[in-house]
Amino acid sequence: MDRLLNDAMGIYYQYPIAVVVGAVILLFLIYKNQKASFKFAILLLVLGAFFYAVTLFGDVFSTGVKNRDQMVHKTQRMMK
Repeated sequence: MDRLLNDAMGIYYQYPIAVVVGAVILLFLIYKNQKASFKFAILLLVLGAFFYAVTLFGDVFSTGVKNRDQMVHKTQRMMK
């Protein structure tokens, strides 16, 4: 969660004008059509959770591949 918050703050500090404009547009949409905005927010949460899970599993798989490669190289060095 801390990584996610740091990434969000990094985007804010890198693109402050775009973030403020996006927030104003989002607030306007919420004000005008609350039902559609709620559905859109749920969609964003689901997509965010999906991409978070994909990156989490990607990190886990890359660690496993890295460890396997280290063991293969260690075995090859021992055989020489």
